[in-house]
Amino acid sequence: MIRRRTHRHPKQGERGVTMILVVLAMLSMLGIIALAIDVVTLYSARSEAQRAADSAALVAAKMLVDAGVTGDPTNAALQTVAQGIATTAAKDVGKQSVIAGRPVQAADVTVTFPNAGAPSFGVNPQVSVSVVNSNLPTFFSRIWSRATLTVRATALAEGFNPSNASTALGMAATPPVIARCVKPFIIPNCDPQHSGGAGCGGTAATFFDPANGSITNPGVAPAGIIGEGFDLVSNCGAGPGSCVPGIPAVGPGPGGPTLQYYPAVIPAATNACPAACGAGTNFENDISCCNPTPLSCGTTVTPPAVNQLSIDTTIFPEGGGGPAQNGVECLIHQRPGNGMDLLDSTPPLSYPLQIKVGNNHPLAGTVLSANDLVTTSDSIVTVPVYQPVPPGNVAPGASVNIVGFLQIFIDQAFPGGGGPKAGEFHVTVVNVLGCGATATAPAVASTSAVPVRLIH
Repeated sequence: MIRRRTHRHPKQGERGVTMILVVLAMLSMLGIIALAIDVVTLYSARSEAQRAADSAALVAAKMLVDAGVTGDPTNAALQTVAQGIATTAAKDVGKQSVIAGRPVQAADVTVTFPNAGAPSFGVNPQVSVSVVNSNLPTFFSRIWSRATLTVRATALAEGFNPSNASTALGMAATPPVIARCVKPFIIPNCDPQHSGGAGCGGTAATFFDPANGSITNPGVAPAGIIGEGFDLVSNCGAGPGSCVPGIPAVGPGPGGPTLQYYPAVIPAATNACPAACGAGTNFENDISCCNPTPLSCGTTVTPPAVNQLSIDTTIFPEGGGGPAQNGVECLIHQRPGNGMDLLDSTPPLSYPLQIKVGNNHPLAGTVLSANDLVTTSDSIVTVPVYQPVPPGNVAPGASVNIVGFLQIFIDQAFPGGGGPKAGEFHVTVVNVLGCGATATAPAVASTSAVPVRLIH
């Protein structure tokens, strides 16, 4: 019998290796994909935490400003109360957020005040908010570790009032502030409540020091400026074209002190008008709508911001049914039926502001009801302030330099019909911001009188 010798092919022993390599490659790819999924989850959770921290910090800073800290910068008791209000607000906002599908809890939000107790806190109160999620869900990394993952995000925000900032912050120059939607009423740096009938000449009668912007009478009325009420009436004559610039005066009125204003020519066009407004003159539209021109205080500013305003000599604000009355009534939703929001300004004015929703409020009857309390309103506006120079007058057509802003609540416009009160309206001071005549540092932009911004 002939025996056949069989030869084994040298590669027969490698059968199945490809399958093993494929399996190993797939396991490696799965591991990489698993890691990528968890890394993306971490990054997503980190972004959600940062958004929560940013929102909470901005709201907390806004509450510090709304609590009156910058209007009464040396009041330690007020600062303590304001910090409590800001902390509550930050936690409430933080709880509206979700991180990786898990709602943020009040305990996850930590609020601190880095410059509390320092003189700078009254000028630029800062708040730091930290949001943490210490039980972040992962999907595949549990294979290697059972430990939970943690994400943390921190945001630092501040409210900034340049009044006396150069001294409190140790700055070489005061930063000017750039505001938008400023109303076209140029008022003098003259406090009618503290003038004693002496007009604008007395030092104690100013809203703020024209040199460094520091508030002359800080704090709550009657001793301070916050909560003061007075009537604004134009410094014009008896008809169109008769608004000849002169030094505005203060004086007693039927409802208390009065302060004269000039109608202003604000560059650019109004671009945000309620449906019922915006059909009148530019002056009227600038009252009832939002003129986006960035206005600055101080002596220097980078275009397109403007730090000088011209007086409109063609407008008769006091005319019966005229532009001032129509604009103000449309702005604050006064008509029909006196449905404007109401500020509880009973002395002393308390913070945060207690504003009752009026029947004509844009959200009344939907998410809000009449007399609900809110902390903001269309009736809160910003007006520019200039420094009068007695005894000289402003020449017709000339411009005046803006040295600060006043934030006021317009309580009501008085009845028109061509009477002596036509176009006159009553206001309550809710904040004051003085740059002074030498504000030359880089500007701080804002949509309100006192800027609130993230700085980290």
